[in-house]
Amino acid sequence: MLTMLYLIFVSVFVYFTWQAIQLYRQGRSSYALLLTVVLAGLIFDTLVILLGRFIGEGSLLAMLNAGRYLVHGIVTPFLIIFGFGVLRRAEIGWTKGRTAHILICILTTLLIGLGIYEDVLALDLQPHTVMDTLRYVNEGGLRGPPVPALVTIILLIAWGVILWRKTGWSWLAAGGVLMFIAAGTGTFYIGNLGEAVLGLANVLTARKFFGLTKNDGGMQWKPTLSP
Repeated sequence: MLTMLYLIFVSVFVYFTWQAIQLYRQGRSSYALLLTVVLAGLIFDTLVILLGRFIGEGSLLAMLNAGRYLVHGIVTPFLIIFGFGVLRRAEIGWTKGRTAHILICILTTLLIGLGIYEDVLALDLQPHTVMDTLRYVNEGGLRGPPVPALVTIILLIAWGVILWRKTGWSWLAAGGVLMFIAAGTGTFYIGNLGEAVLGLANVLTARKFFGLTKNDGGMQWKPTLSP
């Protein structure tokens, strides 16, 4: 049953990644590139879970699952910068300054460092079977929820609320809230479902604020703020 669900997840993330690539190719936005990297990482994450039962326990599956944790630890905080970039494109005043951008980049770097500790240096992989899936889970690192992912979700919700109040665009806030709820269940496939919803919200937000719009017969980058 879960194998079919993960086949759907992989397909969804492939589509979202393709959409993000198209946005990046159109405007060469570094923020769209960061979103592309995150979505590509989710393809790898869900694909490893999908294939786990077919690969079977052993060093190969353990190595692939170590890659899953490496991707999550390093890539997930990129969404903080992506969301901040959306706020800048929406002309949110305090985001336009150099200081704010530097602080966000520093915070993201610190969270990546913590993620590397939890998901690389303190990695202790143990096989775990749920229904018809087999994957390795990390029994090492800090106890409790993963701090980098938690901070990322909370900040995305905050960015989404600011964006909602400023422009009326609620997708980013809604996606962040649903991801927070899904992660809180502690069920890995519900968490992946939350990632799919958040991925949809991020792609739709990127299309709105980083998409090309016509202007006087030409094309230029600007936010489209209509509901």
